[in-house]
Amino acid sequence: MKYKFHLFSLLLIAFLTACSDDDNDTGISNEFVVAFENQNYSFTNSDTDREINLVFSEEASQSGTISITYTENGLIYGTDFSTTPQANSGIIEIPFEAGTTGTSFTFEKLTPNPIEGEELESVTFLIAEVTNGFSQGNTTFTANYFDAASTGGSLSPELGGPNQGNQVYVDLSTGTEKIVERDRWDLAFYSKDEFRVKLNSSMYMMAAALEETNIDNVVANDVVQLQNQMSFITEGSNAYVDHPNGNITETAIDEVSNTIEENKVYLINMGNEVGTGTPEVGSVAVAGDYRGWMKIRVLQENGEYVLQYADLEASTHQEVTIAKSPEYNFTFFSLVNETIVDVEPTQQNWDLVFTTFIEVEDLGGGQLTSYGYSDYVATNVLAETKAYRVNTSEVTYADFSIENLDEASFEIDQRTIGSSWRNTIPPNRYIFNNIFYVIEDPEGNLYKLRFTAMMNQNGVRGYPSFEYSLLN
Repeated sequence: MKYKFHLFSLLLIAFLTACSDDDNDTGISNEFVVAFENQNYSFTNSDTDREINLVFSEEASQSGTISITYTENGLIYGTDFSTTPQANSGIIEIPFEAGTTGTSFTFEKLTPNPIEGEELESVTFLIAEVTNGFSQGNTTFTANYFDAASTGGSLSPELGGPNQGNQVYVDLSTGTEKIVERDRWDLAFYSKDEFRVKLNSSMYMMAAALEETNIDNVVANDVVQLQNQMSFITEGSNAYVDHPNGNITETAIDEVSNTIEENKVYLINMGNEVGTGTPEVGSVAVAGDYRGWMKIRVLQENGEYVLQYADLEASTHQEVTIAKSPEYNFTFFSLVNETIVDVEPTQQNWDLVFTTFIEVEDLGGGQLTSYGYSDYVATNVLAETKAYRVNTSEVTYADFSIENLDEASFEIDQRTIGSSWRNTIPPNRYIFNNIFYVIEDPEGNLYKLRFTAMMNQNGVRGYPSFEYSLLN
Protein backbone atom coordinates (compact mmCIF):
# COMPACT_ATOMS: atom_id res chain seq x y z
CA MET A 1 0.00 0.00 0.00
CA LYS A 2 1.30 3.44 -0.92
CA TYR A 3 0.34 6.42 1.24
CA LYS A 4 0.76 10.13 0.62
CA PHE A 5 1.80 11.83 3.83
CA HIS A 6 1.69 15.65 3.99
CA LEU A 7 3.57 16.88 7.04
CA PHE A 8 4.84 20.33 6.14
CA SER A 9 4.26 23.19 3.73
CA LEU A 10 7.31 25.14 4.92
CA LEU A 11 9.97 25.83 2.34
CA LEU A 12 13.60 25.11 3.11
CA ILE A 13 15.58 28.15 4.08
CA ALA A 14 18.51 28.95 1.85
CA PHE A 15 21.25 28.79 4.45
CA LEU A 16 21.83 25.04 4.11
CA THR A 17 25.39 23.81 3.84
CA ALA A 18 26.87 23.96 0.31
CA CYS A 19 24.58 26.76 -0.85
CA SER A 20 26.43 29.42 -2.78
CA ASP A 21 26.53 33.08 -1.70
CA ASP A 22 24.22 33.92 -4.62
CA ASP A 23 21.48 31.80 -3.07
CA ASN A 24 21.61 33.15 0.43
CA ASP A 25 18.65 35.50 0.68
CA THR A 26 17.53 34.77 4.23
CA GLY A 27 19.08 37.87 5.72
CA ILE A 28 20.12 35.96 8.85
CA SER A 29 23.62 34.83 7.84
CA ASN A 30 25.11 36.23 11.06
CA GLU A 31 22.93 33.97 13.22
CA PHE A 32 23.75 30.40 14.14
CA VAL A 33 20.75 28.42 12.90
CA VAL A 34 20.18 24.65 13.01
CA ALA A 35 17.72 22.63 10.90
CA PHE A 36 17.09 19.03 9.88
CA GLU A 37 18.52 18.34 6.44
CA ASN A 38 15.30 16.60 5.39
CA GLN A 39 11.73 16.64 6.58
CA ASN A 40 10.96 12.93 6.77
CA TYR A 41 12.00 9.42 5.85
CA SER A 42 9.89 6.32 5.26
CA PHE A 43 11.38 3.11 6.65
CA THR A 44 10.77 -0.13 4.78
CA ASN A 45 10.68 -3.45 6.60
CA SER A 46 14.26 -4.14 5.54
CA ASP A 47 15.59 -0.86 6.97
CA THR A 48 17.36 -1.11 10.30
CA ASP A 49 18.97 2.28 10.95
CA ARG A 50 19.61 5.66 9.38
CA GLU A 51 21.70 8.72 10.10
CA ILE A 52 19.50 11.77 10.67
CA ASN A 53 21.46 14.85 9.64
CA LEU A 54 21.25 18.34 11.06
CA VAL A 55 22.83 21.25 9.20
CA PHE A 56 24.10 24.64 10.36
CA SER A 57 23.79 28.04 8.73
CA GLU A 58 27.51 28.63 9.36
CA GLU A 59 30.45 26.98 11.08
CA ALA A 60 29.89 26.58 14.79
CA SER A 61 32.00 29.17 16.58
CA GLN A 62 32.09 27.00 19.70
CA SER A 63 31.12 23.52 20.78
CA GLY A 64 27.61 23.00 22.06
CA THR A 65 24.53 20.80 22.24
CA ILE A 66 21.27 20.42 20.34
CA SER A 67 18.33 19.21 22.43
CA ILE A 68 15.73 17.18 20.56
CA THR A 69 12.36 16.00 21.82
CA TYR A 70 10.08 13.49 20.13
CA THR A 71 6.39 12.65 19.77
CA GLU A 72 5.39 9.02 19.34
CA ASN A 73 2.52 7.95 17.09
CA GLY A 74 1.95 4.27 17.82
CA LEU A 75 5.62 3.66 18.59
CA ILE A 76 7.45 3.29 21.90
CA TYR A 77 11.04 4.37 22.55
CA GLY A 78 13.20 1.38 23.48
CA THR A 79 10.67 -1.10 22.08
CA ASP A 80 9.98 0.01 18.52
CA PHE A 81 12.85 2.41 18.02
CA SER A 82 15.94 3.79 19.68
CA THR A 83 18.54 6.46 19.02
CA THR A 84 22.25 7.04 19.39
CA PRO A 85 22.83 9.08 21.53
CA GLN A 86 20.10 7.61 23.70
CA ALA A 87 17.22 9.69 25.01
CA ASN A 88 17.10 10.69 28.66
CA SER A 89 13.70 11.69 30.08
CA GLY A 90 12.37 12.21 26.55
CA ILE A 91 15.26 14.41 25.39
CA ILE A 92 18.12 13.51 23.03
CA GLU A 93 21.24 15.61 23.60
CA ILE A 94 23.38 15.80 20.46
CA PRO A 95 26.83 17.39 20.86
CA PHE A 96 28.57 19.34 18.12
CA GLU A 97 32.11 20.64 17.79
CA ALA A 98 33.40 24.12 17.04
CA GLY A 99 34.30 24.54 13.37
CA THR A 100 31.74 22.00 12.10
CA THR A 101 28.82 22.73 9.76
CA GLY A 102 26.54 19.93 10.87
CA THR A 103 26.00 16.91 13.05
CA SER A 104 23.73 13.86 13.20
CA PHE A 105 22.18 11.16 15.33
CA THR A 106 21.29 7.56 14.49
CA PHE A 107 17.71 6.31 14.37
CA GLU A 108 17.43 2.58 15.00
CA LYS A 109 14.31 0.72 13.81
CA LEU A 110 13.56 -2.21 16.15
CA THR A 111 10.19 -3.55 14.97
CA PRO A 112 8.58 -4.23 11.57
CA ASN A 113 6.14 -1.94 9.83
CA PRO A 114 2.39 -2.42 10.42
CA ILE A 115 0.63 -4.56 7.84
CA GLU A 116 -2.05 -3.18 5.54
CA GLY A 117 -5.16 -2.22 7.49
CA GLU A 118 -3.32 -1.54 10.75
CA GLU A 119 -2.81 1.94 12.17
CA LEU A 120 0.05 3.93 10.69
CA GLU A 121 3.05 4.48 12.94
CA SER A 122 5.62 7.28 13.09
CA VAL A 123 7.74 9.37 15.43
CA THR A 124 8.39 13.10 15.00
CA PHE A 125 11.54 14.76 16.32
CA LEU A 126 11.63 18.45 17.21
CA ILE A 127 14.66 20.70 17.67
CA ALA A 128 13.83 22.12 21.08
CA GLU A 129 16.98 24.04 21.99
CA VAL A 130 20.35 24.97 20.46
CA THR A 131 23.38 26.21 22.36
CA ASN A 132 23.93 29.87 21.37
CA GLY A 133 21.53 29.58 18.47
CA PHE A 134 18.06 28.62 17.35
CA SER A 135 16.23 26.43 14.82
CA GLN A 136 14.41 27.56 11.72
CA GLY A 137 13.15 25.95 8.50
CA ASN A 138 13.03 22.17 8.96
CA THR A 139 12.59 22.21 12.73
CA THR A 140 10.98 18.76 12.75
CA PHE A 141 11.80 15.39 11.21
CA THR A 142 9.35 12.47 10.98
CA ALA A 143 10.36 8.81 10.77
CA ASN A 144 7.51 6.86 9.15
CA TYR A 145 6.92 3.15 9.58
CA PHE A 146 5.03 3.02 6.31
CA ASP A 147 5.59 3.69 2.62
CA ALA A 148 5.16 7.44 2.17
CA ALA A 149 6.53 9.83 -0.40
CA SER A 150 9.08 12.25 1.03
CA THR A 151 7.64 15.73 1.37
CA GLY A 152 10.96 17.17 0.28
CA GLY A 153 14.29 18.27 1.64
CA SER A 154 17.79 19.23 0.60
CA LEU A 155 20.41 16.92 -0.87
CA SER A 156 24.07 17.36 -1.77
CA PRO A 157 25.05 14.42 -4.00
CA GLU A 158 28.66 13.30 -3.47
CA LEU A 159 29.81 13.71 -7.06
CA GLY A 160 33.46 13.66 -6.06
CA GLY A 161 34.74 17.19 -6.38
CA PRO A 162 36.42 18.50 -9.56
CA ASN A 163 37.29 14.98 -10.78
CA GLN A 164 33.60 13.99 -10.49
CA GLY A 165 34.47 10.34 -10.00
CA ASN A 166 30.98 9.24 -8.96
CA GLN A 167 27.59 8.73 -10.48
CA VAL A 168 24.94 9.51 -7.85
CA TYR A 169 21.45 8.04 -8.27
CA VAL A 170 18.77 9.99 -6.38
CA ASP A 171 15.29 8.81 -5.40
CA LEU A 172 13.21 11.85 -4.48
CA SER A 173 10.34 9.95 -2.87
CA THR A 174 12.66 8.43 -0.25
CA GLY A 175 15.31 11.14 -0.16
CA THR A 176 17.99 8.49 -0.69
CA GLU A 177 21.10 8.33 -2.86
CA LYS A 178 23.22 5.55 -4.30
CA ILE A 179 26.84 6.47 -5.01
CA VAL A 180 28.68 4.46 -7.66
CA GLU A 181 32.22 4.97 -8.96
CA ARG A 182 31.59 5.87 -12.59
CA ASP A 183 34.44 3.65 -13.83
CA ARG A 184 32.83 0.58 -12.26
CA TRP A 185 31.07 -0.41 -15.50
CA ASP A 186 31.46 -0.18 -19.26
CA LEU A 187 28.43 -1.82 -20.89
CA ALA A 188 24.79 -1.98 -19.79
CA PHE A 189 22.54 -4.77 -21.10
CA TYR A 190 18.87 -3.81 -21.30
CA SER A 191 16.52 -5.90 -19.17
CA LYS A 192 13.17 -5.44 -20.93
CA ASP A 193 11.95 -7.04 -24.16
CA GLU A 194 14.47 -5.55 -26.58
CA PHE A 195 18.08 -6.69 -26.72
CA ARG A 196 19.99 -3.43 -26.45
CA VAL A 197 23.42 -2.46 -25.10
CA LYS A 198 24.25 0.96 -23.66
CA LEU A 199 27.72 2.51 -23.36
CA ASN A 200 29.06 4.19 -20.23
CA SER A 201 28.68 7.78 -21.38
CA SER A 202 30.27 9.02 -18.15
CA MET A 203 33.60 7.53 -19.27
CA TYR A 204 33.22 9.13 -22.74
CA MET A 205 32.96 5.77 -24.50
CA MET A 206 32.06 5.33 -28.19
CA ALA A 207 31.22 2.37 -30.45
CA ALA A 208 31.36 1.83 -34.21
CA ALA A 209 30.04 -1.14 -36.17
CA LEU A 210 32.45 -2.97 -38.47
CA GLU A 211 31.61 -5.17 -41.44
CA GLU A 212 33.36 -8.11 -39.79
CA THR A 213 31.40 -10.75 -37.85
CA ASN A 214 34.42 -12.72 -36.61
CA ILE A 215 35.88 -10.83 -33.64
CA ASP A 216 39.24 -12.59 -33.90
CA ASN A 217 39.83 -11.26 -37.40
CA VAL A 218 39.83 -7.57 -36.37
CA VAL A 219 43.18 -5.87 -35.71
CA ALA A 220 44.30 -2.26 -35.26
CA ASN A 221 45.41 -1.77 -38.89
CA ASP A 222 41.85 -2.40 -40.04
CA VAL A 223 40.35 0.52 -38.08
CA VAL A 224 42.92 3.35 -38.14
CA GLN A 225 40.78 5.68 -40.23
CA LEU A 226 37.71 4.93 -38.14
CA GLN A 227 39.60 5.63 -34.92
CA ASN A 228 40.42 9.12 -36.13
CA GLN A 229 36.70 9.86 -36.50
CA MET A 230 35.75 8.66 -33.00
CA SER A 231 36.66 11.69 -30.93
CA PHE A 232 35.07 14.82 -29.51
CA ILE A 233 34.77 17.96 -31.67
CA THR A 234 34.99 15.82 -34.81
CA GLU A 235 32.23 16.09 -37.37
CA GLY A 236 30.08 12.99 -37.38
CA SER A 237 31.35 11.56 -34.07
CA ASN A 238 27.79 11.81 -32.74
CA ALA A 239 27.09 8.63 -34.73
CA TYR A 240 29.28 6.66 -32.32
CA VAL A 241 27.55 7.58 -29.05
CA ASP A 242 24.19 6.68 -27.54
CA HIS A 243 21.62 9.36 -28.28
CA PRO A 244 21.60 11.72 -25.29
CA ASN A 245 17.79 11.70 -25.07
CA GLY A 246 18.01 8.25 -23.45
CA ASN A 247 15.76 6.49 -25.95
CA ILE A 248 16.77 2.85 -25.77
CA THR A 249 16.15 2.40 -29.53
CA GLU A 250 18.85 4.96 -30.35
CA THR A 251 21.96 3.32 -28.95
CA ALA A 252 25.27 3.36 -30.84
CA ILE A 253 25.21 -0.44 -30.81
CA ASP A 254 22.37 -1.78 -32.96
CA GLU A 255 19.69 -4.00 -31.49
CA VAL A 256 21.08 -7.50 -30.99
CA SER A 257 19.56 -9.80 -33.58
CA ASN A 258 18.52 -13.39 -32.95
CA THR A 259 20.10 -14.13 -36.33
CA ILE A 260 23.75 -14.65 -35.44
CA GLU A 261 25.14 -13.52 -38.80
CA GLU A 262 23.50 -10.09 -38.46
CA ASN A 263 25.47 -9.16 -35.33
CA LYS A 264 28.60 -7.24 -36.29
CA VAL A 265 31.84 -6.72 -34.39
CA TYR A 266 32.10 -3.27 -32.78
CA LEU A 267 35.16 -1.13 -32.26
CA ILE A 268 35.00 0.35 -28.76
CA ASN A 269 36.67 3.60 -27.81
CA MET A 270 37.05 3.05 -24.06
CA GLY A 271 37.26 6.78 -23.32
CA ASN A 272 39.22 8.18 -20.41
CA GLU A 273 40.04 7.20 -16.87
CA VAL A 274 38.59 9.33 -14.08
CA GLY A 275 40.82 12.38 -13.76
CA THR A 276 43.19 12.73 -10.82
CA GLY A 277 44.55 16.22 -11.37
CA THR A 278 43.79 19.33 -9.36
CA PRO A 279 42.44 22.00 -11.70
CA GLU A 280 42.30 25.73 -11.06
CA VAL A 281 39.44 26.73 -8.79
CA GLY A 282 36.15 26.66 -10.66
CA SER A 283 37.32 24.20 -13.31
CA VAL A 284 37.11 20.41 -13.50
CA ALA A 285 39.56 17.61 -14.29
CA VAL A 286 37.20 14.77 -15.13
CA ALA A 287 39.17 13.12 -17.99
CA GLY A 288 42.34 11.30 -17.03
CA ASP A 289 44.54 8.90 -18.99
CA TYR A 290 43.21 7.43 -22.22
CA ARG A 291 41.81 3.90 -21.77
CA GLY A 292 42.51 2.65 -25.28
CA TRP A 293 40.50 0.43 -27.63
CA MET A 294 38.65 -2.88 -27.43
CA LYS A 295 36.45 -4.93 -29.73
CA ILE A 296 33.19 -6.65 -28.85
CA ARG A 297 30.43 -8.66 -30.45
CA VAL A 298 27.05 -9.25 -28.80
CA LEU A 299 24.70 -12.15 -29.57
CA GLN A 300 21.49 -13.39 -27.98
CA GLU A 301 20.79 -16.95 -26.96
CA ASN A 302 17.88 -18.41 -24.95
CA GLY A 303 16.74 -14.97 -23.81
CA GLU A 304 20.20 -13.96 -22.60
CA TYR A 305 23.08 -11.94 -23.99
CA VAL A 306 26.34 -13.52 -25.11
CA LEU A 307 29.20 -11.01 -25.03
CA GLN A 308 32.45 -11.64 -26.88
CA TYR A 309 35.24 -9.19 -26.04
CA ALA A 310 38.99 -8.75 -26.48
CA ASP A 311 41.76 -6.18 -26.71
CA LEU A 312 42.00 -4.75 -30.20
CA GLU A 313 45.20 -6.62 -31.13
CA ALA A 314 44.15 -9.95 -29.61
CA SER A 315 43.66 -12.95 -31.91
CA THR A 316 41.40 -14.73 -29.41
CA HIS A 317 38.52 -13.48 -27.29
CA GLN A 318 36.71 -13.98 -24.03
CA GLU A 319 33.02 -14.87 -23.88
CA VAL A 320 30.44 -14.43 -21.13
CA THR A 321 26.68 -15.00 -20.85
CA ILE A 322 24.77 -12.12 -19.30
CA ALA A 323 21.22 -12.59 -18.06
CA LYS A 324 18.62 -9.86 -17.97
CA SER A 325 17.73 -8.41 -14.55
CA PRO A 326 13.93 -7.95 -14.53
CA GLU A 327 13.84 -5.55 -11.55
CA TYR A 328 16.46 -3.27 -13.09
CA ASN A 329 16.78 -1.26 -16.28
CA PHE A 330 20.07 -3.00 -17.10
CA THR A 331 22.58 -5.65 -16.15
CA PHE A 332 26.00 -3.95 -15.99
CA PHE A 333 29.34 -5.42 -17.07
CA SER A 334 32.91 -4.23 -16.61
CA LEU A 335 35.18 -4.98 -19.55
CA VAL A 336 38.14 -3.90 -17.42
CA ASN A 337 37.40 -6.23 -14.51
CA GLU A 338 35.58 -8.83 -16.63
CA THR A 339 32.63 -9.17 -14.29
CA ILE A 340 28.98 -8.27 -13.78
CA VAL A 341 28.71 -5.34 -11.37
CA ASP A 342 26.05 -3.61 -9.30
CA VAL A 343 25.28 -0.07 -10.48
CA GLU A 344 21.77 1.39 -10.67
CA PRO A 345 19.00 0.98 -8.09
CA THR A 346 15.95 -0.98 -9.22
CA GLN A 347 13.88 0.45 -12.10
CA GLN A 348 11.35 2.41 -10.05
CA ASN A 349 13.66 3.48 -7.23
CA TRP A 350 15.59 6.36 -8.73
CA ASP A 351 14.65 9.56 -10.53
CA LEU A 352 17.86 11.51 -11.22
CA VAL A 353 21.50 10.65 -11.77
CA PHE A 354 24.32 13.17 -11.30
CA THR A 355 27.13 12.27 -13.67
CA THR A 356 29.49 13.25 -16.44
CA PHE A 357 27.87 12.73 -19.82
CA ILE A 358 28.17 12.82 -23.63
CA GLU A 359 25.98 15.35 -25.42
CA VAL A 360 25.62 16.10 -29.14
CA GLU A 361 26.58 19.60 -30.29
CA ASP A 362 26.21 21.53 -33.53
CA LEU A 363 29.53 22.63 -35.03
CA GLY A 364 27.67 24.97 -37.34
CA GLY A 365 25.87 24.41 -40.61
CA GLY A 366 24.18 21.30 -39.25
CA GLN A 367 27.47 19.48 -38.67
CA LEU A 368 27.15 17.47 -35.45
CA THR A 369 29.73 16.17 -33.00
CA SER A 370 29.86 14.47 -29.63
CA TYR A 371 31.07 16.44 -26.64
CA GLY A 372 31.70 15.71 -22.96
CA TYR A 373 29.85 17.44 -20.13
CA SER A 374 30.40 17.67 -16.39
CA ASP A 375 27.80 18.49 -13.69
CA TYR A 376 25.13 16.72 -15.74
CA VAL A 377 21.75 15.64 -14.31
CA ALA A 378 19.87 12.95 -16.26
CA THR A 379 16.36 11.66 -15.54
CA ASN A 380 15.28 8.02 -15.38
CA VAL A 381 13.51 7.98 -18.73
CA LEU A 382 13.28 4.18 -18.89
CA ALA A 383 10.98 4.31 -15.84
CA GLU A 384 9.18 7.29 -17.45
CA THR A 385 10.37 9.94 -15.02
CA LYS A 386 9.04 13.21 -16.47
CA ALA A 387 10.30 16.76 -16.08
CA TYR A 388 9.97 20.29 -17.37
CA ARG A 389 11.58 23.64 -16.69
CA VAL A 390 9.83 26.70 -15.23
CA ASN A 391 11.06 30.28 -15.49
CA THR A 392 10.62 32.39 -12.36
CA SER A 393 9.30 35.24 -14.50
CA GLU A 394 6.15 33.11 -14.84
CA VAL A 395 5.88 31.99 -11.20
CA THR A 396 8.41 31.89 -8.38
CA TYR A 397 9.63 28.67 -6.82
CA ALA A 398 8.06 29.69 -3.50
CA ASP A 399 4.68 30.36 -5.06
CA PHE A 400 4.56 27.34 -7.38
CA SER A 401 1.89 24.83 -6.29
CA ILE A 402 -0.09 21.97 -7.78
CA GLU A 403 -2.48 24.53 -9.27
CA ASN A 404 0.38 25.80 -11.47
CA LEU A 405 1.15 22.37 -12.90
CA ASP A 406 1.28 22.19 -16.70
CA GLU A 407 0.91 18.51 -17.63
CA ALA A 408 1.44 19.28 -21.32
CA SER A 409 4.96 20.56 -20.63
CA PHE A 410 6.30 17.28 -19.23
CA GLU A 411 9.03 15.60 -21.27
CA ILE A 412 10.42 12.07 -21.10
CA ASP A 413 13.93 13.01 -22.14
CA GLN A 414 16.96 12.58 -19.90
CA ARG A 415 18.34 15.93 -21.13
CA THR A 416 15.48 18.02 -19.68
CA ILE A 417 17.61 19.07 -16.72
CA GLY A 418 20.97 18.08 -18.20
CA SER A 419 23.35 21.01 -18.02
CA SER A 420 20.65 23.69 -18.21
CA TRP A 421 20.80 24.49 -14.48
CA ARG A 422 24.28 26.04 -14.50
CA ASN A 423 26.76 28.17 -16.43
CA THR A 424 30.37 26.96 -16.59
CA ILE A 425 31.83 29.34 -19.14
CA PRO A 426 34.71 31.20 -17.47
CA PRO A 427 35.21 33.53 -15.82
CA ASN A 428 31.63 33.39 -14.51
CA ARG A 429 30.53 30.03 -13.20
CA TYR A 430 27.19 29.93 -11.41
CA ILE A 431 23.80 28.27 -11.13
CA PHE A 432 20.81 29.88 -12.80
CA ASN A 433 18.54 31.25 -10.08
CA ASN A 434 15.76 32.20 -12.50
CA ILE A 435 14.68 28.63 -13.28
CA PHE A 436 13.50 25.53 -11.46
CA TYR A 437 12.08 22.16 -12.47
CA VAL A 438 8.93 20.12 -11.99
CA ILE A 439 9.40 16.36 -11.83
CA GLU A 440 6.95 13.46 -11.84
CA ASP A 441 8.51 10.25 -10.56
CA PRO A 442 7.53 6.71 -11.69
CA GLU A 443 4.98 6.47 -8.85
CA GLY A 444 3.20 9.70 -9.76
CA ASN A 445 4.70 11.87 -7.03
CA LEU A 446 5.10 15.48 -8.20
CA TYR A 447 7.97 17.64 -7.01
CA LYS A 448 9.34 21.09 -7.64
CA LEU A 449 13.13 21.23 -7.53
CA ARG A 450 15.73 23.98 -7.69
CA PHE A 451 19.49 23.88 -7.53
CA THR A 452 21.25 25.77 -4.76
CA ALA A 453 24.94 25.16 -5.58
CA MET A 454 27.38 23.45 -7.92
CA MET A 455 30.52 24.45 -5.97
CA ASN A 456 31.56 24.30 -2.34
CA GLN A 457 32.26 27.33 -0.19
CA ASN A 458 35.78 27.55 -1.64
CA GLY A 459 34.52 27.72 -5.23
CA VAL A 460 35.55 24.13 -6.03
CA ARG A 461 33.37 22.39 -8.65
CA GLY A 462 31.73 19.02 -8.20
CA TYR A 463 29.69 19.83 -5.08
CA PRO A 464 26.09 20.19 -6.30
CA SER A 465 23.13 20.68 -4.02
CA PHE A 466 19.42 21.14 -4.52
CA GLU A 467 16.17 21.45 -2.63
CA TYR A 468 12.80 19.99 -3.56
CA SER A 469 9.25 19.88 -2.27
CA LEU A 470 6.26 17.56 -2.80
CA LEU A 471 3.37 19.13 -4.67
CA ASN A 472 0.68 16.43 -4.44
